[in-house]
Amino acid sequence: LFFGKQPSARAEAMGRSFASVPGDALSYYYNPAGMASLEGLNLSGSFAGPYYLLDTAKYNYFSASYKIKKYGTVGFSRDYFTYGYDVIVTDEFGNITGKYEPHVTNYRLTLSSEVIKDLLVGINLNLLQGRYGSDVSVGNERGNNSDVFYADLGVLKLINIQSGKLNHKFNIGTSLMNLNSAEYGPDASQGDKLPVILRLGVSYDLSVNDKSIIKKLNSYNVLVNAEYEDLLNSKYYGGFHSGLEFTFLEMLSLRGGYYTREITDNCSNCKDKLSEFTYGFGVNVPVRQLSDSEVPLEVKFDYINLKQPSQITTKDDWKNFHVYTIRVNWIF
Repeated sequence: LFFGKQPSARAEAMGRSFASVPGDALSYYYNPAGMASLEGLNLSGSFAGPYYLLDTAKYNYFSASYKIKKYGTVGFSRDYFTYGYDVIVTDEFGNITGKYEPHVTNYRLTLSSEVIKDLLVGINLNLLQGRYGSDVSVGNERGNNSDVFYADLGVLKLINIQSGKLNHKFNIGTSLMNLNSAEYGPDASQGDKLPVILRLGVSYDLSVNDKSIIKKLNSYNVLVNAEYEDLLNSKYYGGFHSGLEFTFLEMLSLRGGYYTREITDNCSNCKDKLSEFTYGFGVNVPVRQLSDSEVPLEVKFDYINLKQPSQITTKDDWKNFHVYTIRVNWIF
């Protein structure tokens, strides 16, 4: 759930960089402060797979958030990964005593608010539940099941400059995931630290206030972002991410990106760096602007289909993976 497929097809397409982008219902995964600029009720679902050789493995993400005026946004989300098969448990005589499906789930409560004008702050309260073994204990050995609590913190500064028909938005964002350095494991003596992830990002959002094509919709919008990511409790997986998004008539978005990160240096057939180009698209249906009704509804669909990055030099032909995200926004 930390370095596999991500819940946002939009972020995956933009080089996996999203810490400085506000106003997206899936910001909770990258920077919870970005949730503060949402409006109304937001519902989202995201689905991803496969996971390398495991065709049955899949990710499911669901989230809901609501903007309480003058106070901020409250959100709930669930990230879920399953290997997609059952493991059979037997006794010493080969008799089946039970079965379980290895999976991990992250439940998250997000609270975010604009504490002062154009300064957004957010926090995630997470409960991670890992189910990688049976509940049976044999001697001192236990199934690899564990519940762990950890918290995330994010800050986002917005700078808006209006110049004629051009609206310039400069954003600076940072987040620290697992700020309490929580450990995962069946008990305290067998715990491993969860990753402590620091993200530092900047973005530039240019909106052209030109409604010459459709009177109710801006003609063009360009978003560029860059981000540095580091693991504070590991020398691996840190790197740079960047992305570009071009949106036409607020309805069609084309995206591209690039990222590079350190992965290992102690494996004979492993790469020391992972560098990949990314791309994807999104479709937005702004019902309120396109119809004569007063229905304040937007429906968004984002999609990517990319080659799975290989961390080894001996194999580079993994199946493509896909992520598709559906978001519904009811603006009150």
